[in-house]
Amino acid sequence: MIEYIIVAILQGLFEWLPISSSGQVMIFSLNFLGITPENAYSLSIWLHLGTTIAVIIKMRKDYIQILKSFLPKTFKSTESERKKRNWLIYTTIGTVITAIPLYFIFRFLILGVFSADQGDFLTLLISGLLIVTGIVILTFKKSYGKKEIESTQGKELLRDSIISGLFQGVAVLPGISRSGFTVSTILLENYKQDQSLRLSFLMSVPVALGSIAVDIIFGEGSVFGNLDLITIVVITGISFIVGYFSMELLLRIAQKINFSYFCIFYGIISFLIIIPFIIVS
Repeated sequence: MIEYIIVAILQGLFEWLPISSSGQVMIFSLNFLGITPENAYSLSIWLHLGTTIAVIIKMRKDYIQILKSFLPKTFKSTESERKKRNWLIYTTIGTVITAIPLYFIFRFLILGVFSADQGDFLTLLISGLLIVTGIVILTFKKSYGKKEIESTQGKELLRDSIISGLFQGVAVLPGISRSGFTVSTILLENYKQDQSLRLSFLMSVPVALGSIAVDIIFGEGSVFGNLDLITIVVITGISFIVGYFSMELLLRIAQKINFSYFCIFYGIISFLIIIPFIIVS
């Protein structure tokens, strides 16, 4: 239980940082919990439930506005609410386009090749994807602007949201940071740094819930077949608590510092974390 609690804490701390929480969870699970790659992948997906609940509670006003925009016209919604709704719909569509094929490729082809006694090779693969994340962050570190979703119109909103969703879908691969890829993409589209972070949080909920549902249906190593109910509840609760407070801290930091330097800082951390695993592998 203690080891799984550590994994849940890692998820809560790393989910919002551009160093791939799923990659870190899989590396820890493979090398310290000794579980199979399939089970480690399912665990990394399931732990997003806790941090997703944290996002819903933290950004409840945004989600209430989005739900309000779906109601009949008698419940008047503002243009800003409708744009947030459209952003969420379009990014989810874009995510599905890339995430579904990559999920099945990774789950049934890549994990099928790496058996339980080949965890070192899988660790090396995740290490490589983490380095890709670091390179993307460093490449986009100077890309940010003053655009806001409220001032984005029609085709521009559609283009920006679809592209952001496509990049978010790639993060179904452990080692590719969802927050790193989405925030970098939104910054590259010239949105403000604090709004880029909030939009990234907002669009994380549908993909996280969808990923959990898909893994429960198709994943042979689903957590429900490998962990007891008490452990599942405990690790979900811990990832929620840690994720909620770490998200609050990150939002405050984003309002005070240049986000490009923030990404560089955690990009460097990702390299420092993974180098020992590369050497061992």
